[in-house]
Amino acid sequence: MNKILILISIIILPSCQNNILKNIAKTDIDIITEIHVVNAKSHIEDLIIKLYKLTPVYIKKNQNFNSVSQVILDIFKEVNIDEIDKTGQKNIDLILKGFDKNFTGDRIYYICKGLHGMINASYNYKSKFYLTDPKIDAQKIMNTAINIETLVWRLSNTRDNGKLIIKTNNIEKNKINLSFERLFGKLINNQENMARIISSQQGRMIQKAAKGIVSKVLFLPIGI
Repeated sequence: MNKILILISIIILPSCQNNILKNIAKTDIDIITEIHVVNAKSHIEDLIIKLYKLTPVYIKKNQNFNSVSQVILDIFKEVNIDEIDKTGQKNIDLILKGFDKNFTGDRIYYICKGLHGMINASYNYKSKFYLTDPKIDAQKIMNTAINIETLVWRLSNTRDNGKLIIKTNNIEKNKINLSFERLFGKLINNQENMARIISSQQGRMIQKAAKGIVSKVLFLPIGI
């Protein structure tokens, strides 16, 4: 019996020690960053579900997936770090494809895939953070907030034959449904708050002036 207990201890203890060391190697900022990554993913998932619910025609135009759940799994699947476009332009191109008036496929898929990829890039494609990791760039995270505002503006103004290409807010029982504004607002605030926290912790300034200039016109590539 004692030999069995010793064997179990030999197997279990190294694993426990590794977990303890990993937790010790986290700073407060690492834990806060992980929370913001989870929040961003949750907001984007809610956004995907709402967009397809309001404009269900697009899931029928998706040539690779038959259901919203399949789309969500694809968008959030783990990326191969060796295949990542380090310039960040690929994610922007996905979003732009979703807004292309000549595109006849699933706009929601491309816009949301590019959106998640962009935010994922701002966190260096990581969901867990440790003391030894390279520092996160606060400006990149702030730039994603600027890009989200640009995306919201385009969603509200891009039309085809006089109709919005993707429905967001609608009127129900003579009341305007502003759930998309609230959801996008949460996502923007999530990124802005994280950028400010990191900037304060690192003692570096982040540019906010670009927000008013770039918004409604261009998307800023978020590379790594």
